[in-house]
Amino acid sequence: MQPPAHDQLVADLKTLRERGLTRLRGTRLAALDAAATVYGEGGPTSAEQVPSEVFRPAAVEELLRRAIIELGGGNLSAAAEYTFGLATGTRDWPVGERRKKAAMIYGVSTERFRKHHEHLIVDQTAEAILRLCISSEVRRQPSPSRLPRTPAVHNLGPVTLDFMPVEMITGIDVIVSSENVYLEASKIFRNSLSAALRRACAESTEAGQVIDDVIQRELTQWLRAHGRLGLPVAPGTVAATDAGRLREAGVRRIYHSAVAVPRAGGSEYEIAPETVARAVNNVFRLAEQERSQFEPPLRSIAFPLFGAGRGGLEPTESMSWLWAAVERELHDSVPRRWDLHIITQSPRDAQAVFHHFGQDQAS
Repeated sequence: MQPPAHDQLVADLKTLRERGLTRLRGTRLAALDAAATVYGEGGPTSAEQVPSEVFRPAAVEELLRRAIIELGGGNLSAAAEYTFGLATGTRDWPVGERRKKAAMIYGVSTERFRKHHEHLIVDQTAEAILRLCISSEVRRQPSPSRLPRTPAVHNLGPVTLDFMPVEMITGIDVIVSSENVYLEASKIFRNSLSAALRRACAESTEAGQVIDDVIQRELTQWLRAHGRLGLPVAPGTVAATDAGRLREAGVRRIYHSAVAVPRAGGSEYEIAPETVARAVNNVFRLAEQERSQFEPPLRSIAFPLFGAGRGGLEPTESMSWLWAAVERELHDSVPRRWDLHIITQSPRDAQAVFHHFGQDQAS
């Protein structure tokens, strides 16, 4: 059996948000109970196989705390703590008071927060819980593999794995981001590579107020210049923007690859192998065009695992698609002109990269 479905977790999290932690013991939350069992005991389970009633509330609360840490900090994590009553001193606050405080973190009205940000927080918390469940299962599989846990750079031969948040990347000329076919940068408060790049590149005051949303501004200019503002571009299209504040870390360009096609009637995306191949081709073609415009010339490119997040692809599948496309582009490149990197901060994604290059033991 698999961990509970995302929509079941969302429903339980909404119930928990309304009832609060003080009423957790008396609230039936089958999906969260099942997820806590998977995370705590290590193995797929059904909703009927739940922690004992004595420990069930503690197991669910611990899972929720770990999920909020998994969100990666920032406004998203801080607002989630208030949303679920995990912030210090808010355990017994009514939902309205918690919502008001969470809205202040984003600087929006309580009603705006309730209609938009709160849905995002619940959705992303459910995603984080599922990631914890999957990571828990992987850790307990009989294997000599060891998932990386701390930021590090791993030389894997034909590629370098940068296992760290993108804000910690230094000295890579071009970072490639995965976007949807509308070339809309992810909301700045979300937990994704696109959002992290948007935050990292933005010019801000010492108080954190964004004064120049570099990526959003330049993508809008690109779409307007190409007559696609508000319209989708062809899957695999790549648009370049400045690196903003990341220039201080040696990053010179951000390439935005339109690989994610929204599914009708939902919040999920589809990514096809041919789209990945087209995006990789366009990344190299654009990099060759821009190479000599910089001094020294552009030399290094970092790719993400396309679709391994909300695209629904298994990391091993995403890695296979990516590397097949990269190898095809490099086949006739002698001598080799590009230093290639893969970036991720997900242990599961990193393990897929190690495995692909026959290095199951992270070092």
